Amino acid sequence: MRVIDIENITTAMRDDTRFVLRCEEVFHDKISSAAASLLMNKRQKPLVCLTGPSGSGKTTTAMRLKAYLENLGVKVCLLSMDNFFLPLHKRPPEAEDWESPYCVDRATLVDSIRRLADGQSVELPIYDFKAGDVGSYVTMQGDQDAIIIAEGIHMLNPLIFDQVRDEATGVYVAPRTRIITTDDKIVKPEQLRVARRMIRDYQGRGHSLRDTVARAESVDRGERNYIMPNKGNAAIHIDTFHDYEPCILSRYLKEIPGFYEQLDEEFIDQHGLTDLFKVVNSVPPLKTDYVPRDSIVREFVGGSCFRY
Repeated sequence: MRVIDIENITTAMRDDTRFVLRCEEVFHDKISSAAASLLMNKRQKPLVCLTGPSGSGKTTTAMRLKAYLENLGVKVCLLSMDNFFLPLHKRPPEAEDWESPYCVDRATLVDSIRRLADGQSVELPIYDFKAGDVGSYVTMQGDQDAIIIAEGIHMLNPLIFDQVRDEATGVYVAPRTRIITTDDKIVKPEQLRVARRMIRDYQGRGHSLRDTVARAESVDRGERNYIMPNKGNAAIHIDTFHDYEPCILSRYLKEIPGFYEQLDEEFIDQHGLTDLFKVVNSVPPLKTDYVPRDSIVREFVGGSCFRY
């Protein structure tokens, strides 16, 4: 696992424009490498099952892969597992929370994938999370020569992946880099993902910072139970951490009204985020001027060219 020292980040920020662009070039190379692997195995495995825990940047990664492949002239069908959640009134007893794979209409998901790969036109559901039901449908045209990318937290779960394993390449997406603080503490990737989600959930969903932190326990439990055990199904692993990221997350977090009041020392210590906030409070803040609009970072701070 990769490790970076907070002092290295602070030093690199002296030329923040070059720092941002260099980090983005590194991630572009990861997308390029993944695309090359997918193209090499396209005939045998035209399906891509892309997964990662909440806050990993899997949606942007899937869209970046789609854009890269399409730029090479490859037809790509991209669908999100989130649109295949079962209506609340149809969920089985095993579907204890939103993190459970039993919440997913797996039969419809796999059938849609197969029909797209067969070149058929498919009516894909659009899930309405507020209503807890399918809200509408959108038509997608399949192609027998297409790469089908299906992204979602359970795409490598055997309940889904075993049905398509022979024709699928698994891709696991998550920040994997650990940050060393000035007093030699380690900020783990799951802590960074909490920071990502705090900003995203405040901006896009109206959640308070405390609500997101409190919900992180359930999210982490779902990751341990349903996502981490299936990492072995991935042939491609992509670290979505950007070295400049702590600086931009720090800026956006501190701009949220009531940041210091909501996240007092006792609260963050109670939830195991003390080392994360040492980083948040020590790095220089970064503006978004030179952060590309297709950057993973923009999935969380806003201003992306992609629609989520």
